[in-house]
Amino acid sequence: MNIELIIWDCDGVLVDSEWLGAQTFTEILNDFGANLETEYVYNYVKGGSMPKSLAFVRDHVDIPSHYNLERIYRQRSDELFDTDLKPIFGVEEVLKQLPYKICVASNGPKVKIIRNLGITQLKKYFSDEHIFSGHDINIFKPEPDLFLMAAENMGVHPINCVVIEDSIHGVQAASRAGMKCFAYCNEKEVLVMEENGGIPFHKMVSLLDLLL
Repeated sequence: MNIELIIWDCDGVLVDSEWLGAQTFTEILNDFGANLETEYVYNYVKGGSMPKSLAFVRDHVDIPSHYNLERIYRQRSDELFDTDLKPIFGVEEVLKQLPYKICVASNGPKVKIIRNLGITQLKKYFSDEHIFSGHDINIFKPEPDLFLMAAENMGVHPINCVVIEDSIHGVQAASRAGMKCFAYCNEKEVLVMEENGGIPFHKMVSLLDLLL
């Protein structure tokens, strides 16, 4: 294939934020008596949209009407990211060496993407106009619209795009967009990633062998 553009997800692919986000949701849930483990919450909210994650919380506990769930989540998670957020191991080595156009396409708000890339010192690899958010169009993965918007704005046909993802929703979105997708995952997730159209890999630096 003729690769022209690499489209990166952000959470869990560029920055190691998925577990921290799940940890924050777990703390909120348990504040209201849910008594859940972070791993259980993580497996549900990973790669999903904010509306889906908020619905997950409300399905498990009664949230008072005066409690602004999204605002509290973002405030707590931002505080945690400030101290604990790290880049995915090996990703900067990959970003330094890839010869293709690159952009970010994430379900998260653009301001959050920029902030997290700044905290992890990865922002220098992506200009603001090459960062795309599901909030820009109010359509989220697993729908393909975000990836298609990114490709159009970058001036590249979908068939010449490669997506780097870590969630089933992201892999499904890439497949529906007609794009090849490498799925960063552990060995337990290999089969489900393959079933949804992803090509699994386990170490970020191995992308250099896959893409060069």
